[in-house]
Amino acid sequence: MTVKEALTAAGITPNPEYTGVETADDMVLGVQTEASGQETPDKYTVVQQHVTEHSGAINASSSDTAYIRTGTVTTKTGAQRQITINGERFAGDPFQDFALSPKILYGTGQDVVVKYAYFSLRTGKGEQGEAALIVSADASGAANNPRGFSCALNAIGKPAEYTYSAVGG
Repeated sequence: MTVKEALTAAGITPNPEYTGVETADDMVLGVQTEASGQETPDKYTVVQQHVTEHSGAINASSSDTAYIRTGTVTTKTGAQRQITINGERFAGDPFQDFALSPKILYGTGQDVVVKYAYFSLRTGKGEQGEAALIVSADASGAANNPRGFSCALNAIGKPAEYTYSAVGG
């Protein structure tokens, strides 16, 4: 399912002027899983089938320096977006088939870098960028339980601001 198809199915048109409560379900994550045919974020593969979580976090780095008569001062030196994805394996789901393929499982460097868009279904506002797709578990679970998987998208560089538009992503 594409990002655009997911928004259509949700029956919600993002409105940048929206005010009110947002839930975790209001966040949309799309990943470019194919080199051609997915040139804009609205055509990216949506991450949702049997996904129990895609939580965004900002991992900040800082440096502490002690100054005379001032004391210790903390300076933020950088930040990296990380999106943690957990779920239960659903064979045939385009995102899971891509993420759990040998290309990604055993890939390194540029081979695991993907484009992504992460935004609010309510406002359409969010970010887009490139990230390393790193799988940490591909067959978790005890007997008679669903096969679980876990991965993370670790952004490369600073993501760009993004606002969803049904016309052209």
